[in-house]
Amino acid sequence: MSEEQFYIIEQSYAIAIILVRGFFFGAFVNLFIDKEVLDSGKTAFLTTIIILEGLFFYMIPYETKFGYFLVCLLTIIVIFYFYNSKVLAHMIFVFFLWQNIFYIWHLINFTIFDFITDKALEVLDYSGEGAMGKLFFILFLLMIAQVLFLLFFFTFSYFIIRRICKKQYDMSLAEAVYLSIYSTVSYLIAYSIVQIMVVPLEKEVFVLLDEKKDLRFILPLIAILIFIGEMTAVATWQRYRRLKEEDLILQEQLQEQAYIRKKIEYTEKYHDKIRALRHDMAGKLMVLKSFLENHRYEEASDYLSEMNVELSEGAFLYATGNPVSDVVINEAAALSQKRGCRFECDFSFPKDKEISAMDVGIILSNLLDNALEAVSYVPEDKRYIELSGEMKNNFFLIRIVNPYDGVVEKGDDDSFKSRKVFSEESKNQRSYKSDTSLHGIGLKSVMNLADKYLGAVYISTADNLFEVKVMLQDSKNHQF
Repeated sequence: MSEEQFYIIEQSYAIAIILVRGFFFGAFVNLFIDKEVLDSGKTAFLTTIIILEGLFFYMIPYETKFGYFLVCLLTIIVIFYFYNSKVLAHMIFVFFLWQNIFYIWHLINFTIFDFITDKALEVLDYSGEGAMGKLFFILFLLMIAQVLFLLFFFTFSYFIIRRICKKQYDMSLAEAVYLSIYSTVSYLIAYSIVQIMVVPLEKEVFVLLDEKKDLRFILPLIAILIFIGEMTAVATWQRYRRLKEEDLILQEQLQEQAYIRKKIEYTEKYHDKIRALRHDMAGKLMVLKSFLENHRYEEASDYLSEMNVELSEGAFLYATGNPVSDVVINEAAALSQKRGCRFECDFSFPKDKEISAMDVGIILSNLLDNALEAVSYVPEDKRYIELSGEMKNNFFLIRIVNPYDGVVEKGDDDSFKSRKVFSEESKNQRSYKSDTSLHGIGLKSVMNLADKYLGAVYISTADNLFEVKVMLQDSKNHQF
């Protein structure tokens, strides 16, 4: 093998490394980012950009430390800032993870193949014919082995991460920072070690492993520990999100049980009133008959008015066509009246549709609880809640509007959080629940139920009006 041929092989080796790295960047993106956000075509486009930037920095005739890293990072920030800023933090984490895994490979690869190269060159007869050709051929085989090792290491890492990340979760900014800090520190450690392993001097090249033979065992161990730490961090994040999701499901189940108890209590309450009215009705009718027989019509009229009030107290103010939504809405209406809040409702439960009454009850209860909480912060003369629910084509639309004081609390994942008051003494103070982890659980529950029906939740906070629209699709007409 001639020197010219070896030069071409050396160039091909560098290009192969860039291509393998770029391909697995796209593979890692698919592990963490939902295809609805970034489909295969867009992922391939992003991967192509990353590869082209790698080829560009390889082709330029001077060294640019951190150049490729910084340009790729800037590319991701710019693209996702304008395309979808909600997944920007997630993409930055994926980028750091991808870089870190490459430099972990680099650390292990350099150590292993430095040892193999030394052993191979020891048996080479430099005085024999075609020694240089044999040397180039050995180096050629080592380059192929390194590319295959890179392919294996990335594939191994990919399947480990895929096994850990069984479900794709959204990543908040705080979570991305937590995970990216570890990846960044690990990347800098691995990068720094790689940089000092071979240092060109004026008349020679300093090779760290030639001077410190024991590092051939320590450096791979460091790399393996960094890799284990990286995977542990990802696994911890996945477990945290899974527990958070389970907690949300538990809260929904508790809410569902509470609605069932509430429905039973209301049913018993009104049945007791009806039984009491029926028990008293005979006596009341006898009194009324006496008034009429004695031509005491004015007293009979007053007595009938009193009876009408009693009967009205035993009836729902709003009838929606479903007992669950009747209970939730009428309870909210009663609470609104006690708090000096005007309550307007135009709600009809969808008939002959595959929409669960319990799910609608959960949505209504959460939205109405939030609305009642929000109006408590505005002057009494400005308090009102408007609720509507109707079918439009194949969708059931729920809309609720209420004024609020302009203060919106949000969590790390940009979700809305609750502001609960402990007591009447603290009514004008911004007091919070002790268990802040449950703040905002209501709207998340609503969003999960909307997803269940292939629907959506739209929230507007303009002009000190908090408006929530929930769209639920009739499940029997779902298209898959």
